[in-house]
Amino acid sequence: MRPPRCTPYPPATRYERVVTRSLRYDMEDLILEAQGPGYSFARVVFRGVAGFRVLDERDLTEFWDDYHQGNGWLYEVHEGGWLELEVGRGRFFREFYEGLREYLVVCDQCVSVLSTEPPEIIDVGADPEGA
Repeated sequence: MRPPRCTPYPPATRYERVVTRSLRYDMEDLILEAQGPGYSFARVVFRGVAGFRVLDERDLTEFWDDYHQGNGWLYEVHEGGWLELEVGRGRFFREFYEGLREYLVVCDQCVSVLSTEPPEIIDVGADPEGA
């Protein structure tokens, strides 16, 4: 497997660091609630979800050097991630999911998301730039 290659997801850069407060899946959307500095909160909505996993950060050491909250907290994974592992199994039918992409939320619990839509970040608390 290749080393991970990721880029910070630009809309997430408004929040320097976050802590995940909740995660729920309603069979259509995956919704992650995150708290930034002060009273800033964000709701991150993933639509078109094909799958997700939650792992402790210790299980993703290949990401540690470059992909941590010092450089961002929400990344798009271009190679070397969970999707690449699944595609390599041979029984993962990627063609059922048009435009499938991978995103990674880094925190003490890391969330990998496979979805056909980019995440939407909704501010639900104070503006993170003024918090």
